[in-house]
Amino acid sequence: MLKFIYTILIVVLITSCSSSDFEFDPGACPRAAIMSGSETSMFNGLKIELNRTVMICEYNVKRKKIDFNVGIIGDIINQDQLSVSTIQIPLFIAFVGPNDVVIDKWSKNNIIKINNKKITSFSIGIENLRSDIMEGRTGSSYKVLIGIQK
Repeated sequence: MLKFIYTILIVVLITSCSSSDFEFDPGACPRAAIMSGSETSMFNGLKIELNRTVMICEYNVKRKKIDFNVGIIGDIINQDQLSVSTIQIPLFIAFVGPNDVVIDKWSKNNIIKINNKKITSFSIGIENLRSDIMEGRTGSSYKVLIGIQK
């Protein structure tokens, strides 16, 4: 009986001394995706394909912000027909919240070195993006859409 009373007393002491602040965990990063699943555009006489994305993020719940970096993987096709060594690809990144509301949008110009080959793969890293998040919403409430700025 005495053990039972000590156990209850310890539980009460531990719970009364613990922090009552609930730290909200927004979960995994939002999903990053190419605007149309994959995007193909003719740009400066070349066919540009955006194929995949990668995203890493960090939440600052107290400030209601998310910091994130996005990687884009794609291909440049038919460049053996041109004699340029670089191409500038203007991309847009949109941070989209619940109900498909665009919270932030960025435009980034990216210079890609190209070789004299039929197809060259490329990867672009866009870093240090920051956007607002709503209190109580998880990462699955948001998405990051990427496309070629036209």
